Amino acid sequence: MNIFFKRVFTVVIFLSYIQLTAQIPAFQDRSFVKLDHWKFSKGIDNQGHLLTKSDSSWQDVIVPHTYSMDAIKGIGYYKGQAWYRTVLKVPESMKEDRVFIRFEGVGQEAIVYLNGKKIGKHIGGYSAFCFEVTDKIKFEGKNVLAVNVTNAPNFKRIPVDDALFNHYGGIYRPVLVFSTPKCNITPTYFASSGVFIEATEVKSNRAKLEIRTHISNQSSLNEVKIKYIIRNKANEIVREAEKLFQTIGKDLIATNHMELDHPILWNGKLNPYQYSLEVQLICGNTIDKITQKFGVKTYQIDSSKGFILNDELYNLHGVCKHQEQEEVGPAMSEGQLVEDMELIDEIGATVLRLSHYQHSDRTYELADEKGILVWTEIPYVHDWSGREGGNAKQQLKELILQNYNHPSIFVWGLWNEVRAWSGEKTPPVVLTKELKKLSHELDKTRLTISASDRDIVSTMGGITDLQAWNKYFGWYTPSIDGLSNWLDSSHKKFPNTTISISEYGAGGNIQHQDINRLERPKGAYFPEQFQTEYHEKSWGIIKNRPFVWSSFVWNMFDFSVAGWNRGGVRNLNHKGLITFDRKVKKDAFYFYKANWSDKPVLYIAERRHKDRTQEKTSVKVYTNLEKVTLYVNDKKIETKKLTSDINSITFNDIRLKDGKNTIKVISKGNSLKLEDSVIWTLKKSGLALKVE
Repeated sequence: MNIFFKRVFTVVIFLSYIQLTAQIPAFQDRSFVKLDHWKFSKGIDNQGHLLTKSDSSWQDVIVPHTYSMDAIKGIGYYKGQAWYRTVLKVPESMKEDRVFIRFEGVGQEAIVYLNGKKIGKHIGGYSAFCFEVTDKIKFEGKNVLAVNVTNAPNFKRIPVDDALFNHYGGIYRPVLVFSTPKCNITPTYFASSGVFIEATEVKSNRAKLEIRTHISNQSSLNEVKIKYIIRNKANEIVREAEKLFQTIGKDLIATNHMELDHPILWNGKLNPYQYSLEVQLICGNTIDKITQKFGVKTYQIDSSKGFILNDELYNLHGVCKHQEQEEVGPAMSEGQLVEDMELIDEIGATVLRLSHYQHSDRTYELADEKGILVWTEIPYVHDWSGREGGNAKQQLKELILQNYNHPSIFVWGLWNEVRAWSGEKTPPVVLTKELKKLSHELDKTRLTISASDRDIVSTMGGITDLQAWNKYFGWYTPSIDGLSNWLDSSHKKFPNTTISISEYGAGGNIQHQDINRLERPKGAYFPEQFQTEYHEKSWGIIKNRPFVWSSFVWNMFDFSVAGWNRGGVRNLNHKGLITFDRKVKKDAFYFYKANWSDKPVLYIAERRHKDRTQEKTSVKVYTNLEKVTLYVNDKKIETKKLTSDINSITFNDIRLKDGKNTIKVISKGNSLKLEDSVIWTLKKSGLALKVE
């Protein structure tokens, strides 16, 4: 159906879903080798996989690695094949075991060869894949692992084009070789943990759990025992169980039920509490073991009140994020992934939209730990070919099964800005319905969602369980106030419809400080002050409308879009609250931090507008403190109390002297003193402005 409000909803939409979740497999419980050092060659080579092929002239690289930095630097953006090769020796500990190779992410397609023989192919640049190589690997001597990679366009693969973000090539996430006993918790079921934990009932005094374990047996034994151990945060055992399975044959999905008494709920940033589950598969005298963390929660969405977490209203305000940085592209280290999540946590975000594809394992783990709810999605973005359905379903299976157990994830995203003009038989409409059905077959506990850039009713709208909208009033349209008009009229006309703003934002170049020169949305001048003003007004509109159950700033960080020439820097989307290199937090970052964070904030805005020609100016301060005192050139000017509902204080008609001026603000409390200062230079002569 093409009108999303026609569903089995009552007068007040009250969507209630119970969840319990956990992490990717703990490889520390298995023997493993991390493959970091590789040889690399860009270009077509029909002999790249052969053992007789010499790679002595190839480049030495460290994985994670991408060969698409030319897209960021604007020197070509190569879209095509490349080769990676490495030599590995199997550790003694693996000799009697089954051996596997797991790639966490290769952009965008990979054909894997071991000792000259093809072991598998994977299409899709953002999800993990795993192959068993027991019968192909040499346990004596060295093995040659070769990977043919391509980021060339493919209309049978999502995303079908790179109009909104770069399609990087390379082995840009970690690669592991690991081993298991002959009878194992299978790692090849869509490269998932093989263990799926579902909370079938959650009450204050009890949580009922269903644990499904996928078993692969290549031993001669037909009987296995599974031992389950649940520990609390203090590592104390709170529940144990064992179950015997007879006549398992080659494969088995073992199901067991357990209960938690008086469960402590995973409660967002208030208390991101996680238990741990240890699953031991005992087959004869061998044990395969996986340990995971998990959390229990419930959530609901009310069309008038908003988001409800564990039966309490919980405000969802946050950001979107691409996985890339200026110096490394998508090949981010663990330290860089941690840095990004620390910044998202610092700003006070309670929700994160991982755009527009599956992100790294570590990112989801960090969200679990910090209590940040996550919308994660497949890269079904913008344009479509009508031939990508099979790959879209594959990537959805991988997204859900590889991340099924994370407590932070609460919705599966099925598309972003996909447009259909010719009715319900249009391929993306048909595919979305199939993806929704598949999602609910794989996961009964979560809702599906999509992000539309159309109006409140559209051909693609309302197919997913939840509909959200990307709205850039004031950036791609003249007036920021259009957002309030759209929200109010939409809510009035469709009061039973849940509304989320999945993207809103404006470009901001920290080198541009003259707001009068704004050239939106595709010009060469994006003043930082306009970006800040845009967010002040937009957040003021959103925060006062509780029926907007979630909102997401686009974007947390500047990111690359090859071919763009906007805002004075090529190949860059400037809508981030932080610069691409993570070195500068823009004024808008501190605006949101003052509004979202429970940490004290005191920040002078427009600080990079250092050279001024007007003697009289204003001083704007973002703060969540009770009162602020302004000093100019060590002279106390005024103390003001915070009365703004967007946590901003402005001191007007402040006079500057010719030359350098020290602007300082101080906030004192009973046990707290914060101070911030900047230096602005007044040039009465009216010389051309210099922005540093």
